[in-house]
Amino acid sequence: MRRPLFLKLFLSVCLSFIVVSYFVWLADALLSQSPSRSTSVQAETALAGARTAIRIGGEAAFAEEFKSWPATAREYLTVRPIPVGTEPPHDPVHGIYSTVAVDPRGQRYALIYHVTRFNGYVSPPLPLDLGPHTFYSGLIGVFIFSALLTLFMIVPIRRIRTAFGRLAAGDLKVRLGHAWLRRQDEITDLAADFNRMASRLEELVGSRDRLLADISHELRSPLARLHLAIALARQSPEKEAQSLERIGKEADKLEEMVGELLTLSKIESGATTSDEYFFVSEVSRLVADDARFEAQGKGVDIQFVADAEHPGQEALIVGSGKLVSRAIENIVRNALRFSRRGETIILEMQSRSDGTMLTIRDQGPGVKPEQLASLFDPFYRGDPGNGHGYGLGLAIAKRAILAHGGTITASNGAEEGLSITIWLPAAPNSPEGGDAIRSGWDRSVSPHPVQAS
Repeated sequence: MRRPLFLKLFLSVCLSFIVVSYFVWLADALLSQSPSRSTSVQAETALAGARTAIRIGGEAAFAEEFKSWPATAREYLTVRPIPVGTEPPHDPVHGIYSTVAVDPRGQRYALIYHVTRFNGYVSPPLPLDLGPHTFYSGLIGVFIFSALLTLFMIVPIRRIRTAFGRLAAGDLKVRLGHAWLRRQDEITDLAADFNRMASRLEELVGSRDRLLADISHELRSPLARLHLAIALARQSPEKEAQSLERIGKEADKLEEMVGELLTLSKIESGATTSDEYFFVSEVSRLVADDARFEAQGKGVDIQFVADAEHPGQEALIVGSGKLVSRAIENIVRNALRFSRRGETIILEMQSRSDGTMLTIRDQGPGVKPEQLASLFDPFYRGDPGNGHGYGLGLAIAKRAILAHGGTITASNGAEEGLSITIWLPAAPNSPEGGDAIRSGWDRSVSPHPVQAS
């Protein structure tokens, strides 16, 4: 059976108020010098009964009736004759209740009901002691306060639930307005988290839609060439070998594109990250060495320059060295693709205690200033006419660096070329040399860890 949260909170607050009020009253009754309301009522009742008995039957009738009274009443009630003009002491604040009774013969009697601090005080349930007006007024106040407090908590939760329903129905534009921020409480934090989640979902869905559109567009060309090669092989059997070679090339291109898309998808899902330690210098040197071998055929020189001002003080990076290596390799290959014979690609690294910065500069044609912002988008190519690549290399590089909490930016050189700068934050609480680094070293980059100085 479903129990509404409003009812749970409402009853809980009401019960809490009643219980707390009772214990507060009980503590006050124990500490107070004045008798409780119930004690006063009991005293007044006993005095009224004794006065009536004496007025009707005299002292003898009262003595006979007094024997049937409860022991508590007999213990605290005193009866004695007093002369005319004398009044008994009366001090209810200190537990002395009194009245005067006159028997049929005109004899006056002093009736005194005396209770002390710990004798004769009555502690009945709270409602009886407060009196009906006070009790009902307090109960109504508790109900009103409980209802307002519960509504203060339930109403925003219902609105957030409505926003979740709209989001689940596909309305990715739904947001909780700025009025929520005025509350300055946990509901505000929940609303802010909802807005961040909705923004992230909108971003991811939009990125997915754009990526699907780009994929469908990019796949048309190789698929069209595949169909053309197949049709040519059917129409001209003598060109079957040439057609099969073309089919093989297009199949290789499709496989390469699908592989890069899978890599991009894994990076965005976080499936490729790890908690290994590595140095950017080690990763960069390996990439430069591999790329230098390939660059020899184009007559391009590749240089790696480390920070000479702080030797041996390089910051450790935590994550996947293989993934960062892939990112740097994609940037270097992109620079190599646009470099001409005799030009140089420079990998310049600077490291501080808070992280490491790596800048990759080429001497190529660079890109137009308006293209810099889109350079890391999937399937974006600054020069679509060159026919090389699918525009996924730099996108993969960006996702890999962001997955490590770093940043990546691109800028044109002062005179020529393109510069891409990577910054990776240092690993928090990283081990300091020795066996600690060996145990955490990312062996997918190199089997030989670099020792920290």
